[in-house]
Amino acid sequence: MSEGSEMVSGIGDVQAAARWLATGGADRTKAAVPQIRARFNLSAVQAIAAIRESNALLSRPEGTA
Repeated sequence: MSEGSEMVSGIGDVQAAARWLATGGADRTKAAVPQIRARFNLSAVQAIAAIRESNALLSRPEGTA
């Protein structure tokens, strides 16, 4: 697998983790980064990107993508 294809796969996983967080999938009593890393097999940097994306999703008005 080339480095470029890994990057594309990672982006999809980051977005999936962001949606999972935004829809309340995470246990709010525990740290989000370890949960994301375990569930989606992401690096710490990717997990933080997922948290940022989740926050962006939650701040968008209803009905926008």
